[in-house]
Amino acid sequence: MVWIVLSLSYLAIACCLVILVVPNWLRTIVSFISFGKRLYIAGLIRIIFGVMLLMLSSCSRFWGFVVIMGLISAAAGFSFFIIALKRTKKLLQRLQNQSDIILRLFAIAGLAIWSLLVYSLLPAIPR
Repeated sequence: MVWIVLSLSYLAIACCLVILVVPNWLRTIVSFISFGKRLYIAGLIRIIFGVMLLMLSSCSRFWGFVVIMGLISAAAGFSFFIIALKRTKKLLQRLQNQSDIILRLFAIAGLAIWSLLVYSLLPAIPR
C-alpha cells in the first residue's frame, strides 16, 4: 500500500512540474476530467487515496500532516458526490479561466505539499 501511495505522490509531483512549465496542460486535464461523469471516478480515487493515507499515518514521519491530508483528500472525494455535477463543473471552469501565473502558483504549492507528503511517508517503506 505504501508503494501505491508513493507512486501516486510521485506522479502528482511530476504533474506539478509539468504544470509549472506548461500551464495549459492543466487546462487540458481539467477539460478531460469534467467531461461527462468522469468526475465521479476522480472522486472515488480521492476517497481511496485519503483512506490509504489515514491507514499509513501511524508509521509516517509527520503523522499529523498525513492525517490532515488523508482527511482533506477523503472529504474532497466525497464532495464530488455531494455537490451537484453542474456546480462542480462550474468550479472547474473557473480554474480553467485562471491566468498562467496563478496556475503556476498552484503548481508550486502542490509541489511543496506533495514533496512534504513523500518525505513524511518514506519511513513507512518496508525494509
